[in-house]
Amino acid sequence: MKTICIIESCDTKYIEAGYMKELVLKAGLNALVINTATGPCACANPDDNGKVVDVTREEIALAYGTPWEEMEPKTKGEKIEYMRAAVTDYLDKLYKAGKIDGIVSVGGLQNTTMATSAMSVLPIGFPKVMATTVASGTKQFQLVVGETDIVAMPTICDCTGLNLITRRLIANAVSCCIGMVQNAGEPIAKGDKPVIGLTLMGVTNTGCMAAVEKLEAAGYEVLGFHATGVGGGVMEKMAAEGLIDGLCDLTQHEINAEYFLGKTGNGGFSYGPGAAVRLLKAAAVRVPMIVSLGGIDFVDYAVKDADAALPGWKERPLYYHNATTVHIKVTPEEAKDLGMIVAERLNKADYPIKLLIPTDGMRHNTTKGEALYDAEADKALIDTVKANVGPHIEIVEVEGNLDTKAWGEKAADIMIGVMEAAGIPGKK
Repeated sequence: MKTICIIESCDTKYIEAGYMKELVLKAGLNALVINTATGPCACANPDDNGKVVDVTREEIALAYGTPWEEMEPKTKGEKIEYMRAAVTDYLDKLYKAGKIDGIVSVGGLQNTTMATSAMSVLPIGFPKVMATTVASGTKQFQLVVGETDIVAMPTICDCTGLNLITRRLIANAVSCCIGMVQNAGEPIAKGDKPVIGLTLMGVTNTGCMAAVEKLEAAGYEVLGFHATGVGGGVMEKMAAEGLIDGLCDLTQHEINAEYFLGKTGNGGFSYGPGAAVRLLKAAAVRVPMIVSLGGIDFVDYAVKDADAALPGWKERPLYYHNATTVHIKVTPEEAKDLGMIVAERLNKADYPIKLLIPTDGMRHNTTKGEALYDAEADKALIDTVKANVGPHIEIVEVEGNLDTKAWGEKAADIMIGVMEAAGIPGKK
């Protein structure tokens, strides 16, 4: 019988935990309630005797190396951080031992922090559901989902027991997890075909999708990653973990967003934590790859934020993506800075990498006469990269605009050559 793990701070969420356990048991599955409470008592009902709680906070703390009695006098923040790390380690071991098949949690910031930390170490595809008060307002989505496939559900109101709202929303969250466990819920596993990760976004989609089609025709399975937020970072993480065999890394917009965060304090619409590992994590384990400069030549801002983030932006080449978001071309000086970042990151690799340079623009709408055309900025970016990459980076000029079918097909041909040279041919 499959088991769903329920993580709750049972000093404040004992009633909710009991209700969740009841729902899981009614569905014919096992329920394992783990108490991560840091409050003055282990659970709201000291006489629980295993009725709701299956794994106590004392067990969790001791398993991680410190008896709870030693944690008791510490500050609330210290206890929360310890329990976060402890329950994450505990869940990782339960999963590796094959003892859990899904995980669900409900709560506010403390419970969300602990539960999603534990969820984050579980593989993509493993059922994970977090119903949380944090999924509201202007908070960043990454606070809940991080870089994995956690299902985030807003609770609408705070969890203060069971009422006409929480009863229904908790049931929905638990049912979501039950459904995944019963009908899907298998962690991602590679098939027979070698896997290539490819970065793209809307403004590089035409060229990148042409590359996808040609790579698939050559016998590769291609995973596309949206190069905003966490997409490229997740791709590099999967490659470093061996789930991806090669990278067709054509779109570097996340690096642009990280640069503008440092320059202006606002990384724009596309900023996310994935930028920190771009061109670094996969290269550190020598994953075969090609790289290009798609999308690195513009920054995107919500129109309402653009004045504060980038004074004078209306004087630059720009393009309104929609009524609320604007794409703004980088200046030649900014282009030089970005080119240096790309070169410095590529130079950390200690094996050959091909860098594909488009001769006529790095995204849609950048050829002569179009909204984001700026030959000086493009030249500054390309010249800086060329002048500063090391000898193991092979510059390959590819005729045309990156966001065209012909350009994408040429990139795919080069990628296929790199994979075959690495002894990883496609399987048709």
